[in-house]
Amino acid sequence: MFPLGHAVFGYLLYVPFAWVTGRRLPYGVTLGALLVGTQFPDLVDKPLAYANVLPSGRAMGHSVFFALAVGAVLWALVRRYDRPHLAVAFGFGHVAHVVGDLIAVVGDQTPVAEFGFLLWPLLPAPVYASDNVAPWVRVVEFYASPRLTPGLVLVPLVFVTFLFVERERRRRVAE
Repeated sequence: MFPLGHAVFGYLLYVPFAWVTGRRLPYGVTLGALLVGTQFPDLVDKPLAYANVLPSGRAMGHSVFFALAVGAVLWALVRRYDRPHLAVAFGFGHVAHVVGDLIAVVGDQTPVAEFGFLLWPLLPAPVYASDNVAPWVRVVEFYASPRLTPGLVLVPLVFVTFLFVERERRRRVAE
């Protein structure tokens, strides 16, 4: 999955989650926290793999251990400032990113060894040939290609969902 796909996936999962659990719908800073969370594992891993600091573009940032550590630090920080909804949105986005990658791996019918990134550094992370290409170059090349991706196909649904969230936000403000 590429950045737009992760953002779309995380957003479309978070809106019903927030609705059902009574959490803040994703707008404003909460939306920002969610979107940063959906990109965070790749923002950590891809540049560090390209710089040969990490063994793979799916290693530390995609690890369950890293997610728990980041979540604990973030939770302590936002609780101090009474903004727990930001940690929830960021953490949800982070987890949605990893789940999206798992779905992509399963969809490609990739061997189970590819799941090693979940328990990195206890298990070896899979190595990808594309880790030798600058991540920003990969993203530009991917989006420059004339093909539809799930992220692009779902943009109209995201737009409709965003309009729903905005209408609901305005209704709640008016009450």
